Amino acid sequence: MANITILAGGFGSGKSEIALNFALEKVKRQTEHSKVILADLDLVNPFFASREAKKQLEDKGVRLLGPRADLAFGDVPQLPPEIIGIIGQDNDMIIDLAGDEVGSLVLGYLSSFIKIRNQLDFFMVINPYRPFACDLESVVYLKNMLEAASKTHITGIISNPNLVEETDAQIILEGHTRVLKYADAMGIPVKYLTVEEKFYEQFLFQYGNQLKLINLYLRPGWLKVL
Repeated sequence: MANITILAGGFGSGKSEIALNFALEKVKRQTEHSKVILADLDLVNPFFASREAKKQLEDKGVRLLGPRADLAFGDVPQLPPEIIGIIGQDNDMIIDLAGDEVGSLVLGYLSSFIKIRNQLDFFMVINPYRPFACDLESVVYLKNMLEAASKTHITGIISNPNLVEETDAQIILEGHTRVLKYADAMGIPVKYLTVEEKFYEQFLFQYGNQLKLINLYLRPGWLKVL
């Protein structure tokens, strides 16, 4: 059975953008018989959600799994009914999960099914410039909540320091330094530092294989021109 990757993080962490990039990267390496599934289970945030890029994903061969549009953000958010069956199949699955109490409940419900997978990567995405990750106490709270719900440990941290259009090399370096301190305090390795293409070559020598290039699919046009 292939790998399952869970990406969880607070609002503005960039986890949905990273989930899209993970899925599109995996589909490039898939064999004839393998399948790549992106499960959009962020049932709280209606903005910058993975399901906004459904056509782009499906055109590339990624199956997007998410709640029905009319039930996605209701008072009682609904999981896709086929999610449990698909978790048990042989596929590469990426789960985009909210980093809050609702995300914790979703993860708790699915935890016994997720654990049957042979390989599990459970990443917490941290952008230290966002309110939910601006200090160690907030990050530890999120970590403990997610681990308690899933009854499993977070296996790594993805550092995603940015201030959207104001991002420059110094902002990335200073933010990543903060994430490294969080990771050291929690005893969790930083697996990746994510950057846009315009910063990739600049940081490649310093970070090597830890550096991961991400493209931006969810940023609306009006934001790009500000």
